[in-house]
Amino acid sequence: MRNVRVAAIQMQCAKDVATNIQTAERLVRQAAEQGAQIILLRPYFCQERQYDYYQHAQSVTDNTAIQHFKTIAKELKVVLPISFYEKDGNVLYNSIAVIDADGEVLGVYRKTHIPDDHYY
Repeated sequence: MRNVRVAAIQMQCAKDVATNIQTAERLVRQAAEQGAQIILLRPYFCQERQYDYYQHAQSVTDNTAIQHFKTIAKELKVVLPISFYEKDGNVLYNSIAVIDADGEVLGVYRKTHIPDDHYY
C-alpha cells in the first residue's frame, strides 16, 4: 500500500483575482515542499450571497485560476482539486475542478448548492 500526503488550503480572498492566484500559488508550493501530493485549494468566497461576485463566475476553460494551476500541477507533479465559481450559460455553480499531476483537468463536480444561509 502506498502512502499519500494530502494538504488542504482555505484562504481568505482579496478583491483582486491576480493577488488571490499569487497567494494560492505560494501556499501550494509550500505544501508541495512539505511533501503533499494532493493539495485541496479552496478559496472560500460564497459565505453569503454577493451579487458583485457574479462577475467572477467563469467556465472551466475560461477560468484564470484553473488555467494557471494546470501548469503548476504539472511542474510540481501534484493533484490540485480547486473550488471555483462556475458559469454555464446563465446558471452559476459552486464547483470543483480536479487537475491531475500531468496538468490536465480530470473533471468538474458541481456541488449541491451555493451556501447562502446564516449557517455558513
